[in-house]
Amino acid sequence: MIRKRDVPLKIELFPDGDDSQFTIHSRREILSILNGIAQKTTLVALYFNEGNEFILTTVLKVTEQGLWLEVGSIAATNQRILRSNKIIFISSHNRVKVQFVAYRIESALFENCAAFYLSLPDSLLRIQRREYFRLTTPVSTPLKCIIPVVPPIEIPEPDSIISRREVTIMDISGGGIALVCEVHDTELHSGKVYADCNIPLPGLETIRVTVKVQNCFEVTLRNGQIRKRAGCEFIQLSGEAAALLQRYVVYMQSENLIRKTPSQKIQVIQAGIQ
Repeated sequence: MIRKRDVPLKIELFPDGDDSQFTIHSRREILSILNGIAQKTTLVALYFNEGNEFILTTVLKVTEQGLWLEVGSIAATNQRILRSNKIIFISSHNRVKVQFVAYRIESALFENCAAFYLSLPDSLLRIQRREYFRLTTPVSTPLKCIIPVVPPIEIPEPDSIISRREVTIMDISGGGIALVCEVHDTELHSGKVYADCNIPLPGLETIRVTVKVQNCFEVTLRNGQIRKRAGCEFIQLSGEAAALLQRYVVYMQSENLIRKTPSQKIQVIQAGIQ
């Protein structure tokens, strides 16, 4: 069926060069996202005719070379798609829009049935504009933000300098982190920007981020100790880092859900739907 553009899977338009924060170039991450779409048989919109028409389809298979998709039910429409010199692929992965452009689409066979074939894209957009889910990090094994100390600080011990600091992350989201440190820490101040910070994500990779401290205030921990909490915003988070962070948050959400009672699980699921 051909539909017009007024549908949930709309084309996302950006001013020139304004999509860099959503762009993913990592081939491994692109494969992971597209395989996730295929495994969950998530609907895909294939736009053609200058983006004015599209068909709904699903991804059949993904390899390092490309991906196969179901053809439409109308042969004449499929031929028009095959003659198109620009195809826009739009779907979603973990509730986040995925979009890329292909300039060639081919007719192929998949398990002896007609299919569309697209080469694996060199990059894709992973577009998340909604409010971010904030994840409280595990107390037993908290995440750390490794902040470079510029310039390095010399300390009394012979030939010793401090070139980086590890600060505990209290919670994390796609938009930023909350750091907790000693009350008298002189480094973390509102408005200060820290570039080239590293956050090792357990089971994944270390992401490199730039953070800006938005606010600082004192908090009292359960043991009665007083600490400084600094709310930090990610500045121009790369597409690869955003995708890895989303994978970590989704994984931790699922792990937390396993530990909850049935009534708690329902509350979490309902909150995720809203």
